[in-house]
Amino acid sequence: MHEVHDDDGARVLLVDDRRENRIALRAVVAPLGLEIVEADSGEQALREVLAQDFAVILLDVQMPGMDGLETAALIKRRERSRDVPIIFLTAAEADVAQVFAGYEAGAVDYLLKPFDPLVLRSKVQVFADLERQRRQLARSDELVRNAFAAAPTGMALADLDGVALRVNPALERLTGRHGPGLLGTPVRDLLRERDREGLDARLAALADGGDEATWGAYTATGVPVTVTLAPVREAGQPTRQVLVQLADERDRRIATTLQRALLPDRLPAVPGLSLAAHISPGGGGTRVGGDWYDAIALPGGRLGVVVGDVAGHGIDAAARMGELRSVARAYALEGHEPVDLVERMNGYHAALGADLMTTMLFAVVEIDTGVVRVVNAGHPPPLLVAPDGTTQVVEGAGPPLGVLETWRYEERVAHLGPEHLAVLYTDGLVERRGERLDEGLARLRAAASAGVGEAGHACDRILSALDAEGADDDVTLVVVRGEAKLGPVARLSLAPDGGSLAALRRVMHRWLAECGADEDEARELVLAANEAFQNALEHGTGFARTTIAVELELHEGEARITVRDAGRRDRSPSDPDRGRGIELMRGLADEVSLELAPHGSVVRLRRALRVGPDRPAISEAGRVAGDEARVAPG
Repeated sequence: MHEVHDDDGARVLLVDDRRENRIALRAVVAPLGLEIVEADSGEQALREVLAQDFAVILLDVQMPGMDGLETAALIKRRERSRDVPIIFLTAAEADVAQVFAGYEAGAVDYLLKPFDPLVLRSKVQVFADLERQRRQLARSDELVRNAFAAAPTGMALADLDGVALRVNPALERLTGRHGPGLLGTPVRDLLRERDREGLDARLAALADGGDEATWGAYTATGVPVTVTLAPVREAGQPTRQVLVQLADERDRRIATTLQRALLPDRLPAVPGLSLAAHISPGGGGTRVGGDWYDAIALPGGRLGVVVGDVAGHGIDAAARMGELRSVARAYALEGHEPVDLVERMNGYHAALGADLMTTMLFAVVEIDTGVVRVVNAGHPPPLLVAPDGTTQVVEGAGPPLGVLETWRYEERVAHLGPEHLAVLYTDGLVERRGERLDEGLARLRAAASAGVGEAGHACDRILSALDAEGADDDVTLVVVRGEAKLGPVARLSLAPDGGSLAALRRVMHRWLAECGADEDEARELVLAANEAFQNALEHGTGFARTTIAVELELHEGEARITVRDAGRRDRSPSDPDRGRGIELMRGLADEVSLELAPHGSVVRLRRALRVGPDRPAISEAGRVAGDEARVAPG
């Protein structure tokens, strides 16, 4: 009979030939939430022990056939079960010899019936807790062993003399020597002669309590490597072992080249927003990983920002990063909403069968409303900063990509007002060895709130305050600033559908107000631009997913509006409204020109604004151009 309660799978075996005794025992241990297994004989108990593991066994001594002492002796003969604690229970008066025989058979305790239920329950609780801890340690050890074996970097666990105690396959490949030939070998022998003294000196420093050290060297076969020594310490204990890592420098150079080639060298110019971005490899440039970011000008004058992190370092992580960045960009340009995009990325990652965990965040900023829509897949939360220094963490995240084949991610909505900052980053910015994550997040909030300023200045201030150069992992930071003004030139990319008209009208009203246009001028110019956009929708066909480009420019007091489409023109004269839109635009603007071509058309509108001394127009100083993205050298 089985009764399951415990999520950790800790089990207790109750062995007694009398059913009423087993019922009583179950009542005693049931409050502990363990999985309870019952056996009514020694033979059945042995079958259960062969089939599964137990935290503790409660065993009756006096049973017909195979008694408790015989059962315990057989359990202890089996290697897998020899360490399982057994508590003997007996109703008979036990003499010293019998108690001694019980302990000799492997018992950890010997209780007489009737026993105190609280005492028995507390004893079972102790052994159940020990079993849980043992299993957790076993799982942890297995994870460490698997990570050690699968690491792309050559690794050896060595003693303080530098003698290899354990090596991984990557080190065998790097040195061309197999495990048996490496075990017991001084690690110094794997390096060329001139680099060996540096290794010896650093090993001695670690033995004296020194910290991790990283430097460049060559293997005995001439391969350039980055050597890292890290102490292996238990709490409060001196260093007894050292983890030695040899990373192929050629792989790092390839990974660095991949990372630079796959990341944007410039950020898009989006009216009403300014951007700054930074990415740098960890370990002082020696540990190129899978961080990436992207900034995408989306239809409707929106900005899409992606920040992601593929776990690991080296070529594999950089290559996977490039693949995921390209897929995310393609989904964004197809017009997928944030939730849909991240769920598609999750399905794509799961279909890869990838063993590299990936976190990702996708945010869309709508410049006409300031709304920021965020979907987070296991990534550090973005930070919003108000002009007065107040910060808001956009909480809420689903699992990393690919962990679950299907997951319904949730969207969070925030607001990016004028002169507000949105700060997006990877964990390398806030995580430091020996420090709690909360401490890094607190430093980020303090640095971000210390004067909002321009996007580039805020980016530099945050990187300096959080010592990005000293990070062990890749550091990626993207800062988006809401500008108080759109500037004299604003360019929009709009989807060819009616839904884009509302966004166009809102942006135009804001821009014309900045230009100093009065209400009548603004209303008439918005109507003219609306008609030009409608003309592109109605008389252009074959758009597919091509967007309609709108440019707003203030030039020497004149508002210039250009609407450009890439549709194939329908020249059929059967439309009775053909030409009426042009006449309407001519009645609202000083000058209207229309250029028709087989693969698109351009409508240009011009109108001088009546800008008075009390309504000064914006100047060229307000121009916001695309910023350069910064990729720190590896």
